Amino acid sequence: MVREIGLSEMLKKGISKEDCVFVARKRGNDEIAPPEDLFNDFGKAKKRLEKEFGKASMQAHNKAFLDCNYEGRFREYIIGNPSALKKLEEICKKSKEKDVYLVCYEGAAKACHRRILLRIAEEHFGAKVIIEGVEPK
Repeated sequence: MVREIGLSEMLKKGISKEDCVFVARKRGNDEIAPPEDLFNDFGKAKKRLEKEFGKASMQAHNKAFLDCNYEGRFREYIIGNPSALKKLEEICKKSKEKDVYLVCYEGAAKACHRRILLRIAEEHFGAKVIIEGVEPK
């Protein structure tokens, strides 16, 4: 099974690093992390929205995710990137033997690219996945 988890939740639950794939930028798996332009556009949108909703608010975060078309842009990036698809396929193969967690900083209440990765893993490689966090619409 391929699952998702935020870093703080991973630590709290004591999930082993060996069972985790860190998908945040500059954590060793950059091929499946958000590209710099998307990361920067999201950050600018979030900062602007925090003036309305409050600093570090879930509402600003999730609205920024929608406003910058995060899902569409990230999905296009991953599907068009052979090294990203190869990495995701390797994760899916590993998940047939044991649970593998995609780890990023966001908790379940905030939108995160790891959920997009989970859906791509399911669609392209037939992976069994569990999505626990929010997906803003």
